[in-house]
Amino acid sequence: MNNLFSRDIQVKTMEQTVLHAEKYLGEICSLLASYTRKTAKLRDTTDKLVAQLFDFSRTEDPELQVGLKNLAEDLAMVQDYRQAEIERLETRVVGPLKAYGDTVKNKRTDLKNFNTDLKRELKQLQKLEKIRLRNPADQQSIAEVNAQRASNNAQRNVRQLEETITDFQRQKLEDIKRIFTDFITVEMLFHAKALEVYTHTYHNLEAVNTEKDLELFCGRIKMSDSMTGLLSTTLNSHSSPLMSHYPSPRPASLEGRTLRSMLAFTTGQQHHSQTPDRASRRGMEEKLEQEEEDEEEEEEYESETEEEQHTIRQSYAAQYAQMHRWQK
Repeated sequence: MNNLFSRDIQVKTMEQTVLHAEKYLGEICSLLASYTRKTAKLRDTTDKLVAQLFDFSRTEDPELQVGLKNLAEDLAMVQDYRQAEIERLETRVVGPLKAYGDTVKNKRTDLKNFNTDLKRELKQLQKLEKIRLRNPADQQSIAEVNAQRASNNAQRNVRQLEETITDFQRQKLEDIKRIFTDFITVEMLFHAKALEVYTHTYHNLEAVNTEKDLELFCGRIKMSDSMTGLLSTTLNSHSSPLMSHYPSPRPASLEGRTLRSMLAFTTGQQHHSQTPDRASRRGMEEKLEQEEEDEEEEEEYESETEEEQHTIRQSYAAQYAQMHRWQK
């Protein structure tokens, strides 16, 4: 009887192991499936945000337009990484946990069969005890044979069940370790890639020169103000046609003084042209040539600077695609 009680405790321990695995792994599987679905929903929401950023960037001035466009491209690239994260979660984490549902059912069936054999052995022993109380020799020997047979079957089933439950526990420990290691690896891969992209995006947004866009905006506003002023000036000039047709005469003394000054200036200019300074002319030509060379160098430097800034202001996604095109 003591042997039966020890077996009963052994079976309860096995049942508890299987029940805990069924309960907690089932709940964890449900939560991780919900985690994966919400990640997919976040991906879809971010895709809508990317579309809005592209539309908004088309309405802005160049600096903010480039910044918003780069932000949208990098966000779209991160969503590609998020899609890979979702697929890996489904195949490496949620799928293996779902498979434990069938495994647990099989173990519960094995435990049920063993309980049936254990109850059969208990009945045989109880029957043997009753026969011993009556003390007929033949029936007692038959009952002992049946009890021994039932005990042998139960012992054999116990050994098989012990091996089965031990294998189940070993496999469960290894699977849980592997599943959650894969879960952390998938998350680390996604966040590492996202951090790399977002770091580039952050520097791109920091490089946006809002003052340039503000100058363009103010220029458009001032241009409209100047057009209004020009219109009012035109209206004022057309308001007195008599004055425009009949200008006031200038004094005679002023006309004579002006004529004399013009004649004197013309005579002096002709005299100066007759004695040109060749050295000064050559110096002026060299100075002009030097200025032209300096202007060409400045234009080349500005073009190189603009190209460098354009490369820096590219999105991470654009640079990544360009790099892969070069590798091909």
